[in-house]
Formats: sequence, structure tokens, C-alpha cells
Amino acid sequence: MVKQADCLTLPAPLPSIYPADMVQHPVAVNRGSTSRRIGIRRKLLSWYRLNARDLPWRRTRDPYAIWVSEVMLQQTRVEAVLRYYDRFMARFPDAAALMAADLQEVLKLWEGLGYYRRARHLHQAAREAATKCGGMPRTYDAFHSLPGVGTYTAAAVWAIAFGEPRFPVDGNIRRVISRLYDLDTLREADLREAGEPLLRGLSKRQIPDFVQSLMELGALICLPRDPRCRDCPVTRHCLAKRRGTLADRPPRRERPKVPHHEVVIAYLRDTRGRVLLTQRSQDGFLGGLWELPGGKMEEGESREAALRRELQEELGLSKVTIESYVGAVRHVYTHFSVRLHLFKARTRQEFGTLNGPSDARWVQADQLVNLPVPRGTRNALALLG
Repeated sequence: MVKQADCLTLPAPLPSIYPADMVQHPVAVNRGSTSRRIGIRRKLLSWYRLNARDLPWRRTRDPYAIWVSEVMLQQTRVEAVLRYYDRFMARFPDAAALMAADLQEVLKLWEGLGYYRRARHLHQAAREAATKCGGMPRTYDAFHSLPGVGTYTAAAVWAIAFGEPRFPVDGNIRRVISRLYDLDTLREADLREAGEPLLRGLSKRQIPDFVQSLMELGALICLPRDPRCRDCPVTRHCLAKRRGTLADRPPRRERPKVPHHEVVIAYLRDTRGRVLLTQRSQDGFLGGLWELPGGKMEEGESREAALRRELQEELGLSKVTIESYVGAVRHVYTHFSVRLHLFKARTRQEFGTLNGPSDARWVQADQLVNLPVPRGTRNALALLG
């Protein structure tokens, strides 16, 4: 149970991002690892001050705004997030606004950004935080306990918003730390243990920039392939560079072969010209999104036979007239790919008991733009012209 004392009712004040002096807190300087850490910190803070990208979530210390950015940035490029962040924040400027929103509206604003589970968890967590706190949790543990808030997200928000010495490990920081220390490991605990000492001696005003400097270095300089070592401010401290192991840090995971599925879908209209849409289960993949009815082809099936079977199994529709084959679009997800084969079809029959979809509805064709749909479905609809 989150106590009211663990809640924030106002955003944290925005401190000066770059203190006038870059002096560290007093530490025992010697010729060993402490002096190396100080050198890394000074170089990165100076480099970040001159080279940091001007991103909207870096103009604030509001923990909610930073939280939204961190959720959007998970497995998503900055360039893609920039197309969504300002619009999302304008509609949902705080946890209370997000809590009050309908999930379908949240998913619609998220449409095209992918990994929709993030949006559902963010909405659920905002509801829990706003209900219990009236705003953001005040403590790290209370925030970490919210649905979908993992160790990385909690550490990143608390380090950037409040200057707490929390060390987040995302893909960029993993790559920077594994190369700086030449670590042959992917374990977050090992990387955190190596990186946390870099925070020691930094003030609360410096920690947000230092953490973001590691992220920025990984995004702009310490690239997965062809790292720009000549432009790196800490290249002289990089053990992997010195030992010739850059290409092996971090060690690579073996990627399993991505399965592929052939899927048939129908632009199915009734006698009034309305189009049938089905909603995916809230708890499953692409949960809560709307799509054209259909499903996977089975081995040896023709496309038309597969479509008739799917419409019968999932919607109880046995009287369907297939008018024409429109075409196909391919879409790649994280763990599999699909080819969607689109048909135009008609029916005079009303759908029956649902077997798979959580909901179904007939909508006017011009209303399709108002519902959240997966990108693959949106691409298939584009075939209709």
C-alpha cells in the first residue's frame, strides 16, 4: 500500500542543469580507480554540456514528463518518439489527466509507436498513482511498485528528476559501461556494480546530466557498429579500445530465427455499408486494439478457405460473399513477421458468439480513423486507396 506521505502533489522544481562550477564533492583523489572515475565524470559532463541534443523531456525535471519519455523510448528511436511526445503531453500533462482518460484514447494517441503494452501499463500505473497519491509517488520504492515500472525506468526517472544516485542500465549505457570496463557480461547487476561508483562524488545537480551523458554517448558516439572513437571524450579511459575488444563489447546474444505467418483478413461490409472490426484481448499481444477480422492460414489451405474458416470460428459468420482479393502487406514485429492478405467481402448475416476477439462492432468506413488499430492493419487499409 502506497502511503500518502509517499506521494508528490507538485512537480519537482527545475534546478540549474549546469552548475557554474564543475567541482566534485570532496573525495580521496589518488592515482588509482578514483582518479579515473573523476576523469570520466569531468570529461562526460563537459562533453554533454556542449553536445547534448535539445529534447523536450530534457527541458524539465517533472518526474511524470520524464517517466512518459522513458516509457516511449523503450526499444524505440528518439526520432520516432519526437513525433508523439509533445502531442501526448499536451493531452495528458499529468498523471491525473492520464488517469481520467479512456484507454482507447490513450491507445489511439500511441498508434504507430508500437509495443502497446507500454501504453496500457502507463495508463494503469497513472490510475494507481493518481488514485492513491493524487499525483506522482514521492519515493523510489513506491514508484517502482507501480504496474510496468521496472528497475531501469524507476532508476532513470529518480536519477534524472531528483538527482538520486540511481544507475539505470539501458542499451546505450550497457554498451558504454561494458566498453569502458571491458566487461564480458550482459548481466545488469554486473553492469550496475561497475557503473554505480561513477555517481559517487556527484552532486544532486550533476547526477541528472551525468546519467544522460552516458545515454547520449551511447546514442551518438559509442555506436554498436563503427563507434566514433575519435570523437569520444573518454576514449583514453576505454579498456575495450585499449585491448582491441570493442567489437565484442557488449557480448552478442544469439538471435533466434524469427517465425513468419501468412494471415488473411477481410474488409467485410454489411448491407448498410458498415465495416466489421474486432478487438484484441486486453491482456494479449496488441491488447485493446481494433483490427479487420481474420487469422492465420493453416498448412495446405487456400487464402479464401482460410478466411471463411476464420470468420466462422471467431465470429460465427457462415454466409459471406468474398468479392475480390485486394493485395498483401508485410509487417515485422519484434519476435515474428506477418504477411496480411486483404479481401473485400460482404455479408447479410450478423456475427454471433465471439471466439477469440474480446469485442466486435460494425462501424462506418469514415470512423476507422478514430479507433486505435495496429500499424499492419492501417497499412492494409491503405491498399483500398
